[in-house]
Amino acid sequence: MDYVLQPVQPSHFAVVAGWLDSPAATLRWAGPGVPFPLPADAFAAALALPARPGWALLDGDGTCLGFGQYWQTTPGSMHLGRIIVSPQARGRGLGRELMTALCAEALRSSAAVQLTLKVYRDNPAAVALYRDLGFVDNEHASVPELLFMARRTA
Repeated sequence: MDYVLQPVQPSHFAVVAGWLDSPAATLRWAGPGVPFPLPADAFAAALALPARPGWALLDGDGTCLGFGQYWQTTPGSMHLGRIIVSPQARGRGLGRELMTALCAEALRSSAAVQLTLKVYRDNPAAVALYRDLGFVDNEHASVPELLFMARRTA
């Protein structure tokens, strides 16, 4: 199946917010400071759109199956965050589809020489995927719960 990454639209807000089905899931996938429940009308403000561009992974029918954001942290470095695949669509390789497209978009939109992200250490599938995509661990910038990873692009 073909997938497309497009800027997140207001019609996707309730869908993505629905994936955050508990306070714990909201903290894990959206981060501190994002309310639970996340009302669709508060989505853009809570996730700092458009300063941190949000992107939706859509299938051929236009169904939103994934979401991610990126933002500049330092000159030449873009951070990927809030990377989430619909709970109903996990296990089908969509994380790879989302990450490949999101990385390409972050690089296309900037002069970044490095991409970074944080991943929960207890998510071995995501850690393995990111390593497979060229991200390397940076223990110096990590904390016990979260692994900081970076990928040089140049």
